Amino acid sequence: MKTKTIICFIFTVFILLSCEKEPEYEIYENHNISACGVTEPLQNIPWLKAYCIEHLKSYSASISIYKNNTSDVNHIVIDTSGKDEPDRSPSTIHKTSVYSCEGEILMLQGSEGPTPKGWDEFFVENTLVAKIWEVKETN
Repeated sequence: MKTKTIICFIFTVFILLSCEKEPEYEIYENHNISACGVTEPLQNIPWLKAYCIEHLKSYSASISIYKNNTSDVNHIVIDTSGKDEPDRSPSTIHKTSVYSCEGEILMLQGSEGPTPKGWDEFFVENTLVAKIWEVKETN
């Protein structure tokens, strides 16, 4: 009887120690913003709402609203990063995408590849209004 109990205990400890812990995520949402002609863009722009739902368990992703300094036109900038993987080159994959309010991708800058034409000018001609959404893996 004691042997059975000890074996069950050791087996249980082994199972618990060998299980991988599910990642946890920290999510930030800013609903107090109007952009692209709507209040609460996270809820009222369908493609943006779908993006957030799809990326709830991303390693790192953030969405910011930018406004053109002369025309007041809004743009949505999405930054994503993958986990650092030392055996991969580059070890971290990072991507920043600039979208129109309608969800059309205007520019994409990744950790590999050339800088797109007009990239630097975009960030001179447009000002950050607010970060409206972010998810980060915390463990």
